Amino acid sequence: MGRSTRRQTAGFTLVELLVVIAVIAVLVALLLPAVQAAREAARRSSCLNHLRQFGLAMANYDSAHQILPAGTVAQSPYGPSDITANATSVMLPYFEELALAGMFDPSKPYWEQPDELIRSPVEIFSCPSDGHQPFVSGIFAELGLPIGDTFATCDYAYNHGATDAWCVTFTYPEDEVGPFTIGRQYRLGQVTDGLSKTFAMGEAAGGEQWGVCNGRGCTTPDPAAVSAAYPWIIGNLSADFMLPGFLSTSNYGCTLEPINKRPVTNTLLVTAGITNCQSSLNGGPHATSNFRSSHPGGACFLFLDGSVRLLSEAMEPTAYRALSTLAGGE
Repeated sequence: MGRSTRRQTAGFTLVELLVVIAVIAVLVALLLPAVQAAREAARRSSCLNHLRQFGLAMANYDSAHQILPAGTVAQSPYGPSDITANATSVMLPYFEELALAGMFDPSKPYWEQPDELIRSPVEIFSCPSDGHQPFVSGIFAELGLPIGDTFATCDYAYNHGATDAWCVTFTYPEDEVGPFTIGRQYRLGQVTDGLSKTFAMGEAAGGEQWGVCNGRGCTTPDPAAVSAAYPWIIGNLSADFMLPGFLSTSNYGCTLEPINKRPVTNTLLVTAGITNCQSSLNGGPHATSNFRSSHPGGACFLFLDGSVRLLSEAMEPTAYRALSTLAGGE
């Protein structure tokens, strides 16, 4: 009777607890990549859908006008003050962005557009994988232009082809140029390489993590460069003619450099044998950069037949460039 009884309490021993923790850690390690892959697949699907919306807008524009929009609407003498619009801005009604379309005046340069317009982000202009930089600032403050210095950006660029040459008479070599250039519009019938074999546009991821460097094959980001993001309303091929030492990207991409090259190239290439073409308004480098994305292994592209696909960053250069020309005969 004087003997005390001890109550036995069930529980985990330290060893059992460590085993449970180890099992959970293994399960997390196994499941996390699958979860991340599923999330990236969803983001990539969303990105491809955004490009489909661009494709529908292009198709509706072509149906209304029997021609594709110009990549940049420019007037002689082709200076920055003569750039009035780009393909994105003139297609605003076909994106069903009627409020923005109502604010846009195609007869005026971008810096005379309403501040509310240039600051307005559009959801389908961004890719959820690209670490999107919704606004870019500090581009034109030094110019003293009568416009705000903060612009909404776009993660997609128009295909300028396998060249970045600026042709001052708007005459481009047909075997090098893509479907979107400065001051010239193309009909779908002129795409003799085939609509399913010519892409209209591709990803142009922005954000300071990309960096911008000068010249083909460059590997060191230039400290004078701004981020790789570009304003969706600006349609100039290059901004370097406006500010000495200024480097940026634009609403154009070309296939002179590989997909996903980092830092982004601000390319310089004079088209051989084309005497009326120069590499920019003042002979300086362009901002016709490489296409790039944050998708593993490649970037998403829209083709002129409305199809969308992810192209590998390891794609053979000749084949890649062939997909960017509208009449290369490949």
